[in-house]
Parts: sequence; C-alpha cells; structure tokens
Amino acid sequence: MEDSKEDSNQVIQGSFNLTKRERFYYSLTNLLNTLLSGIFGLTYVNFFWDDLGLIQFYFSLGQIIYAIINSLNDFYLGRLSDNTNIKRWGSRRLIYMKWGGILWAIIFFMMWFPWTLTQQIMIFIHFVLSICAFDMLLTLVWLVWLALMPELTENLEERNKMAFFNQVFFTIGAFPVLLAFLIYDAGLIYFQIFAGVCAVICSICYFIVGNKLRERPALYVDQQFLPLRKALKEVLKSKSFITMTIFRCFNQLNLSLTLSFVFAYFYIFNVSSLIISLLFYVNTTFIALIGYGIYKKLSQSYDMRTLIIRGRIIHIILNVSAFLILLIPGLEFLIWLFLILGTLCNGYILFDYPVLILVTDDDEVQHGARREGLIIGTNAFFIKIAESLGPIIGTSTLLFFGFVRNAPFQTEIANVGIKFLFFIVQSIMSLLGLISIRFFPLHKENLEEMHYRLLKIHEEKSHEFKK
Repeated sequence: MEDSKEDSNQVIQGSFNLTKRERFYYSLTNLLNTLLSGIFGLTYVNFFWDDLGLIQFYFSLGQIIYAIINSLNDFYLGRLSDNTNIKRWGSRRLIYMKWGGILWAIIFFMMWFPWTLTQQIMIFIHFVLSICAFDMLLTLVWLVWLALMPELTENLEERNKMAFFNQVFFTIGAFPVLLAFLIYDAGLIYFQIFAGVCAVICSICYFIVGNKLRERPALYVDQQFLPLRKALKEVLKSKSFITMTIFRCFNQLNLSLTLSFVFAYFYIFNVSSLIISLLFYVNTTFIALIGYGIYKKLSQSYDMRTLIIRGRIIHIILNVSAFLILLIPGLEFLIWLFLILGTLCNGYILFDYPVLILVTDDDEVQHGARREGLIIGTNAFFIKIAESLGPIIGTSTLLFFGFVRNAPFQTEIANVGIKFLFFIVQSIMSLLGLISIRFFPLHKENLEEMHYRLLKIHEEKSHEFKK
C-alpha cells in the first residue's frame, strides 16, 4: 500500500497540473453558467407565479411536467456526449459547449416576453415550454462542462483548486445576477434589454471557450460502449453513485428553496431592497469564498467526506437555533449574523463537484470506460426531480402560513412561515442529505486505492494511444 501511495503521489506531482490559461477558460464557463442559471433561478418564480399570477394548480402541474421531461432527457444528453464521435466532429464535449451555449442564451432571452397577461392556459404553456427548453440546454452545456474536468486532470488537489477558482468566477457572475433582481423591479422592459445583453455576452464567450480548451481522446477513443440499459444498470448499482446522488438531491432542494424565494425572504430582512441585495450578494460571494478557502485549507488534513459531514452538522444546529431565536420580537437583525455563519459552515459545497467526479473515476476503475456524461446525466435525472419539488414545497409552505402574493407587507404569521421555510425546512433537507453522505465509500484508504488504480489505467491507455 505504501508503494501505491508513493506512485500515486509521484503522478499527482507530475504532468497532470493545468496551465493558468486552461484554468481561466474552464472557470470562465462557470461565470457564464452562473449568469444564465442565476438570473433564471432568481426571477422565474417571481415572473410566472407572482407577477403573471399563474394559479397554484397550474404552477405545480408545470413543475411536475418539467421534472418528468427534463429528468428523462438528462441521461440521454449525457449519453449523447459520451457517444459523440471525436474523429468525425473533432470534439466529444466542447462542441456542445460552443454551439449549445449559444442556443441556451437565445432561449434565456426569449422566455421573458409574456405571451399574455390574463389567459391562464397561455401563461401555463409559456411557463412549461420556457422552463423545459431552458433547462434542457442548461443540462447539455453544464453537463459536458462538468464531464470535462476529469479529462483535464486526475490530480485531486488540482480539482479542488479548480473548484475554488470556479467559485471565484461565480462571485464575478453573481454581481450581474444581483443587478438582474434590481433591474427586474425597475420594469420588465429594462429587464428584457438586460437579458439580451447577457445573452450576447454569454454566446460569444461560450464560442471562445469551446475553441480554447482541450480534450484527452486517449482516455476513451477506442472504448466500447454498452447498451444504455446495461450501462444504467451498472451505474445504479454503484454505492458511491447512490449515496452522492441522494446527497446532491437534498442540496438542490435547499438551493431552490433559497434562490427561487429571495422575493419572499425580503419581507423578513427589514431593510431596503438595495441594501438587502448588496448584503445578499456579499454573503453569497465574498463570505462564501472565505468559507471555501477555509475548507480548501482543511482538505489538506482531512478527507472531503469528513469535512462535509462535520460542516453540515454544525449548519443544521445553527439553523434550528436561528429559527428559535428569531421568533423573539426585536431580534430580527440577528438574521444577518446567522446567514453569515451559515454560509461559512456551508463552505463544504466547494467539494460538491470534486466528489461527484470521484464517482466517475470509480466507475472507470470498476468498468474500464470513461462515461462521465451518463453518470452526471443520470445524477441530474434525480437532481431535476428535487429541483421541481423545491418550488412546490416552498410555495405550499408559504401559502400554508398565509403568505399573500405580490403584497407590500405580510402578516406576522406569514413572516413566521418565511423563517420556517428558510431555516427549518432547509434543515430537514440537510439532515436527510447528511444521512446519505455518511455512507459514501470513497474516503481515506478506499479513496487512495481507487485513485492509484485510476492513474495506472490512464497510464496504460495513454501508452496504447501513442502506439
């Protein structure tokens, strides 16, 4: 085992580090992803449910249709990129980032033009078609971007470093998302112009990234692909896939309960919209970066799974305490302290993609093929179900506590419901995710052994490719 560790460390310090140029273009993509998905996630519930007045039945039905359609196409899109003939198209992943990104930006721009302001059926059709088309392109572009990471490097430290750089670019991309909410409040026409500018910028940048990054065909050019049914059966039997997928589903539930309901959380912040937006931006970007930096430093001494478990336990305790304290009149200002502390605890999100990539590495070790697209797409199948459940849970919770849509003020009990949604409902989801990640197998000796075997496999594939 000691020899395997030494060999593994030798390879890690060798030729698998990325250049600054590669890091820049790869992380730039996260800025573009953040811009399009962030603006969408922040405003689409507000646009369709709050402003256009889509009734709850149609809204929930639309979310269910969205979950079914977009969940089913996720693993098919992943399979599509896995099976793309690089000899014919010159690319296995980047072709979809280059051209799919442009189409995604166009769909994003078109969705903000109401078909009608009064007819519920037309609003419903507009809602369903928009979110399904948007998410299909999101999946295609984002999925191949994630799938490209393990091709760029096997180095675990380099992957964590890239995850941190991705968050830096997320911070940059989050600022226009912040502006989007303020511009949306200023008037729909201004928001439509803003969305058009964002769409043009993203289209150009996706095209550039698709031309600048590289792929490693040696890892897969001659591999044989199993029929979809058999390949899915192998993936769904993986303990690492099952545990990580359940964990990420509950993470996505919490993300949707946060991002899509900012318009409701504004009622309990007790400051102006501008101040709230700025504080929210600082908390989710710069404070988050501090949290990521802390966890990145800790990852040099502890494995990622251990850090995720400890951080999540602390965060759950913090959220429950926050809810109880904020029920006391006059202490509402403490919400910002709890938000900051929660964001720091949540810094383990840095490891979300690196751990997911470990699942794809483990699959190659077990079955000999690189099929990141299928694995990430199948993971996304379940993620999309959670993503659709989030708004249903959120809106139902708000309505249960008497939330009044598009009202200047809310009742005291409605404000309690908003706090309950933000702290307690999300804590329940966090606890369920915590139970799952506890059984994730790739940590400590198991992770070292898997990584050593992966490097040996890649060394053999590269040798055969050069012949």
